[in-house]
Amino acid sequence: MYTIDTSVFINAVEPHEQDHAASRQLLGLLRARQISVIVPTLVTVEVAGAVSRLRDNARAQRLTEILLRLRMVSFVSLDDPLARQAAALAAAHRLRGADAVYAAVSQQFATTLVSRDREHLTRLSGIIPVLHPVVALAALAS
Repeated sequence: MYTIDTSVFINAVEPHEQDHAASRQLLGLLRARQISVIVPTLVTVEVAGAVSRLRDNARAQRLTEILLRLRMVSFVSLDDPLARQAAALAAAHRLRGADAVYAAVSQQFATTLVSRDREHLTRLSGIIPVLHPVVALAALAS
């Protein structure tokens, strides 16, 4: 099971970004194999905001709807216990708020967090499994 950070979803739809192909292939492979992905509901807000800033409102809404319809993706609401867990991770590992929410979801559901975020990749070592999408793709493809 995986938790996918917004950075990977955005990277998969932005062809000019470094590692775009790996992020796109990873999401395609997860979908084709119906491998479970657990993400906070926050992902929809972040995807919509990022895509509307990079492209336009219509594309942001369309991509958010596609994300919500992916059958292998389960969405977790930020309730009080998960918020407390995220706050503890944020404080202990100097994470930004949204980054801590993804880490808490990954920790709570014992998933591997896939992220392009440097703080996830460096500050959570030994706390939860975190992989860059290129590494996650290589692991799944082998």
